[in-house]
Amino acid sequence: MESKSYWEKSTPWAYQQEKLTYEIRRKMRYELQDYMAEAIGFDRYAGKKILELGCGAGIDSVEFAKNRADVTAVDFTDNSIRLTKKSFKEAGLTANILECDGRNLEFPDNTFDVVYSFGVLHHIIEIERVLAEITRVLKKEGEGIFMVYNKDSLLNAYSILYLHRNEGLSESELATKYSERNLGNPYTRLFTRTEAESLFGLYFERIEIETYYTVIDVKDQRKLKISAPNALGWHHIIHCRSPTK
Repeated sequence: MESKSYWEKSTPWAYQQEKLTYEIRRKMRYELQDYMAEAIGFDRYAGKKILELGCGAGIDSVEFAKNRADVTAVDFTDNSIRLTKKSFKEAGLTANILECDGRNLEFPDNTFDVVYSFGVLHHIIEIERVLAEITRVLKKEGEGIFMVYNKDSLLNAYSILYLHRNEGLSESELATKYSERNLGNPYTRLFTRTEAESLFGLYFERIEIETYYTVIDVKDQRKLKISAPNALGWHHIIHCRSPTK
């Protein structure tokens, strides 16, 4: 599978060649994306059963576990599972870590209090199928916490559409090509706030969307922070509830 092959080699926050420790990677992540502690609220889920869908190198799963959540971390790549286990070992914590495809979650109905997925859903063509699976495994009025990319962001307008305007590609093709650090990403879908509300509203209730992370990519630096309104940020953070069942 083209997508799996790409993400096996491009696991987020892995830094395998640099051989960075978990603590260094954690520091880098939360200093760069410094809005996350408040916007995600890792410390608000003690005792809750949390599923992270698309766990990457496991940094966020560890953060929930540090705050005494009961964590299950899944990803569809072997490399992510290996790296997440390594992150938990370095942090001295444990979790249920499984290789699993989000289109077919291998859990019973009504299993989790929270499903968390950061920067993953916008890379899945069959996103509706994944959202249906998420609502299935969430408990009644369980919480979804998701990040998807903002189509109306400064990064999309400048770093993707403007800088690459002469390549003869459509807006969606440019977003797919340039949204990630490594070229070869098979698929990225960007969302306006209205589009995100419309899609997630088909599966969830009480949807709240806040936008953060006003950054651009320039020739010599990725994710350069810019003083601009949050509405122009790259990350939509969505908090929502599963329907009453």
